[in-house]
Amino acid sequence: MDKKPYLRLSVHQVVDFLLRAGDIDDRVYNQETMKQGTIIHSSFQKKQGNDYISEYGLQETFEREEGTIVLSGRADGIIIGGDFPIIDEIKSTVLPLDKFKEEQEAWHLGQAECYALMYAHEKKLDMVGVRLTYISQIDNSKKSYSWTYEIDELEAKVYLYLDEYLSFYSSEYDHLKERNESCKTLKFPHKEFRNGQRTLAKYAYGIAKNGGTLFVEAPTGIGKTISTLFPFVKSFSEGKNDKIFFLTAKGTGKIAGYEAVGDLYKEGLKGRDSVLLAKDKLCQVKDAACNPDECPFAKGYYTKIKQVVLEALESGRRFDENYILELALEHKVCPFELQLDLSLYSDIIICDYNYLFDPLVYLKRFFDGGDHGKNLILVDEAHNLVDRSRSMYGSSFSTVLVSLAKKSFKPKEAPSIKKALKKVIDALEECGSYVQDGEYAIFSDSSPLDKALNSLKRAHQKWTKDNHKLPSRYMDFYMEACRYLNLRENFYTPSMKFFIERKGKDYYFKMLCLDASSYIRNTLDLVKGTVFFSATLSPITYFQDALIGRNDAPYLLLPSPFPKENFMLMLAPKVSTRYKDRRNTVKEVASYLKSFVEDRIGNFFFFMPSYEYLEMILPYLADIEDADIYVQEKEMSESERVSFLSNFKKNPTKLTIGLLILGGAFSEGVDLADDRLIGVAIVGIGLPQIGLENDALKDYYEIKEHKGFEYAYMDPGINKVMQAVGRLIRSETDRGAALLIDDRYLNEDYRSLFGRVWENYEVVTSPRDVKELTDEFFK
Repeated sequence: MDKKPYLRLSVHQVVDFLLRAGDIDDRVYNQETMKQGTIIHSSFQKKQGNDYISEYGLQETFEREEGTIVLSGRADGIIIGGDFPIIDEIKSTVLPLDKFKEEQEAWHLGQAECYALMYAHEKKLDMVGVRLTYISQIDNSKKSYSWTYEIDELEAKVYLYLDEYLSFYSSEYDHLKERNESCKTLKFPHKEFRNGQRTLAKYAYGIAKNGGTLFVEAPTGIGKTISTLFPFVKSFSEGKNDKIFFLTAKGTGKIAGYEAVGDLYKEGLKGRDSVLLAKDKLCQVKDAACNPDECPFAKGYYTKIKQVVLEALESGRRFDENYILELALEHKVCPFELQLDLSLYSDIIICDYNYLFDPLVYLKRFFDGGDHGKNLILVDEAHNLVDRSRSMYGSSFSTVLVSLAKKSFKPKEAPSIKKALKKVIDALEECGSYVQDGEYAIFSDSSPLDKALNSLKRAHQKWTKDNHKLPSRYMDFYMEACRYLNLRENFYTPSMKFFIERKGKDYYFKMLCLDASSYIRNTLDLVKGTVFFSATLSPITYFQDALIGRNDAPYLLLPSPFPKENFMLMLAPKVSTRYKDRRNTVKEVASYLKSFVEDRIGNFFFFMPSYEYLEMILPYLADIEDADIYVQEKEMSESERVSFLSNFKKNPTKLTIGLLILGGAFSEGVDLADDRLIGVAIVGIGLPQIGLENDALKDYYEIKEHKGFEYAYMDPGINKVMQAVGRLIRSETDRGAALLIDDRYLNEDYRSLFGRVWENYEVVTSPRDVKELTDEFFK
């Protein structure tokens, strides 16, 4: 690093930190008002004359005593042709204009002053003007306020902003120097590498150093998290990387990432990390809107936040849930926004996929503008991102949801909104007019629905001008409606399909994204390097196609490092579990399962293809002697799942069986080490339910890749099987047996999908075979 800070900053980064004040208020600042603001800006600019230059880009390097700042930005407008140029800063709002100016003038003026100085220096001016133009989003009224500066006066003000920012940043600069130095001597936080870990770390370091994208399939238990995180953190030592984003789909992934970072701190890492949580987990005023009238934690947030941030940075604490809540309660600031603001100063950010990949909620503060070439991404359990990314570009609601939203208002309240909601119901019925009760269909013309939802938006904006309190049930639907319209307008492609289902008088609508790979690829262009890793990325070409739309990215496939004799796989190919055969074969399947655990003491998981099948087979398993059987319930809470797993104890003294759903909550992210789990049986091959949506996926990929059935059914199904079996062997000392029951497992098409990972297996053609092999294995 240089001796003094060298920073590339936008005008917004400097001025927002120093001058923004006031409250969090989602009535004033939200996606819709920002979108409307963009439209108003453009409309206003187009109406100006030839002496008005719109969107003028500016950049200047400022050498200050405390360091160098390369400042850049884009002025809304520059008025030329008068005695001196005038920099125009345009702001639109739903608030009364006088009130908006009174609350935010210093912030807005600071932006304009920075643009004015850069323009004055560029054109070698002695005098320059500034104008703040305020436009109402409610009635399009306008007010303007003007200032005139001589160059010396303007320099004094802007240099003060830059010096104040550099004064704050000097401690951050010291932190980065200390962080990078600590990484030079940072050691792997375990006594030795497991087989495969060193190779994985080497490849990950290459991505951290040179950039690019890497796919990694490495067995469960190898230690993928630390093997990728360690080399990424180690790369800080060269001073060329800025932040690491550790992205995960599940809470268990967040815990693994958090613990791995903690291990690196123990080895001497001098860093900061943030764990980002969902708003509903941190919110302290449930069912309140994010504005100062309803939530005290929103009041004065921007006025307070600078000092709160400084306190946090000096604390030496990890920015986890406990500290965020402690700090937020002490200073009465919004914990959700606080965690996001503190993440700006973190080196490692642990968060859900949507903070990078969701087009409507991603972290714009990191990925809109600025230098992305120093950020690194780790995608944990990357097989989950296929479905998650599709859902990020999809939307769904129903006439039931709209009716409930309509009924949530009082009888004479919001008549215009209720009228618009009725139009939405009518539009859904029109889109599904040809669908019979119990049917599910694809339709192509969404224009009636689009028109009705836009009508609702207009009614909502008019009503909220004077009425800010709205029922939560209505707002839930309204936010989903806005999400749909945003996706429809800005992200729609032929890979999106419209579905509608009829149940009695009710209609259920869904916009489904079949292929989000182009969006993921565009997102990855915003960062330097990415590693996708999982225990199951087979076949690798499927996941590459589904995630980035091509299969030419480098990949690493690692074998299991654990003793092969500790794992036995049995295939039972004499029994069909196809849907049409299930009632005829359920008793035979139960015989195989009972033989698997007969005379056994220990913990076993039995995975079923559906809840319907689980209920069907349960009576045939009820006579297993001396066994405790626990059944997975639908929609279990996190605490209920933890309680469920607590039944599978270490050093068991009796037979304990979990009856679970393949692909459900217990199929992955469950770590029952040692003898807490010694056997896994899987009924079926995990195929997703055959239906219109998956068939649409099949048709899409048949045209695109000539692999429709594979991509829609086979590959996701086998992936679920491999994830479930992966619960079994978690360390060098674990021993376990797996039993896969279905006549398709010996089919070459299916066997080739798991053959690389499970080279050796036993074929069992009767329950007796299962009993004999299991007895021998556990002897």
